[in-house]
Amino acid sequence: MSRVDKGMGKRTPVCAAMLLLAVLWPGCAFAAPDTAAALSQIAAALSAGNAAQALALSDAALAQPGISQAEHARLVLDRGLANQMQGNSEAALADLTEAINARGLTVPEQARAFLERGLVLDGMNRLADAIGDYGAVLRLIPNSPTALNNRANAFRRQNRFEDARRDYLGSLASDNPAPEYPYFGLGQIAESEGKSEEAKSFYVRALAANPGYGLAAQRLTALGGSLPAPDAIILRPPKGATVPDAEIALHLPAAKNPPYQEAEARSTIKPASYSGRDAQPDLRPALDNPIKGPAGQQVQLGAWRQEDEAAAGWNHALKAADGALAGFSPHIVAADLPGKGRYYRLRVVTPDGKQLCAILTAKGLDCIPAKD
Repeated sequence: MSRVDKGMGKRTPVCAAMLLLAVLWPGCAFAAPDTAAALSQIAAALSAGNAAQALALSDAALAQPGISQAEHARLVLDRGLANQMQGNSEAALADLTEAINARGLTVPEQARAFLERGLVLDGMNRLADAIGDYGAVLRLIPNSPTALNNRANAFRRQNRFEDARRDYLGSLASDNPAPEYPYFGLGQIAESEGKSEEAKSFYVRALAANPGYGLAAQRLTALGGSLPAPDAIILRPPKGATVPDAEIALHLPAAKNPPYQEAEARSTIKPASYSGRDAQPDLRPALDNPIKGPAGQQVQLGAWRQEDEAAAGWNHALKAADGALAGFSPHIVAADLPGKGRYYRLRVVTPDGKQLCAILTAKGLDCIPAKD
């Protein structure tokens, strides 16, 4: 008997099948990739803020054969988060949309994908689409404080103050663990409506909840209010408060967001641990038939060295324009100028830039057509 015969004896049907498969498809001689381990490594990289590693791991795992639909959706979701961390908005948008459309995510994962895509759209100033995604989060997780607060921020940037106020109150009623954010948003609305005393009261509440919240302290001081004592009692939203609309979602203000809200603190979400798969609701992506923003020309109302100064510039312009800027959605554009450094440009989009600038210039405001 040959050495091979002595070592193997009779071949079982299973072994014979495996040998035949290895001949026909050499790659099958190795075990299928451990996607669960890859997802764990990607989650660790995201948690550590290592977007480049997360991207490399995601691409490598997606290139492996035999991945299930659910695993593919989760890997694309994580790749989208990595792209988002690197500031690759278009790539993140494509990945998150693919993950949502795949219908392979659990309900918490699906909600997270909508929330993260909403944040990407928010950063691109596509407010109508962002609001749609935040609403999708709320349909999956009713009264989510984060979704409510972020949707309120977007509404406020559209000057839809009643909708924003409703969502901020809904955020508080949902026992938001960071009530300083909706309180600050309510203060911004009050300021925009010329209600200084009401605004100050909201900023005081924001600082009582978080004495280190610098934006609230800045606005309170600017309005001539007194900062609360360091040992102020922390205010929490009342228990059992009713919410006018059960679908209202709450979003934590997004840090460094487009103007007139001063730079809001964005919510951050840790990578999900993918264990099991839940039944999927029949939910269409919010980008189907998106509502397009207003077409027209961008005009610039000023440029500042600091983003919060540009945000304050919008508040000033809104009041000084005496209604001429009502209904406009402002945004701040960062620009790095050679030899001069970074500036933050305050802009709005209008169907007729020449006419708007003529009106604003007559009121003593700066306004020039944007050239880029």
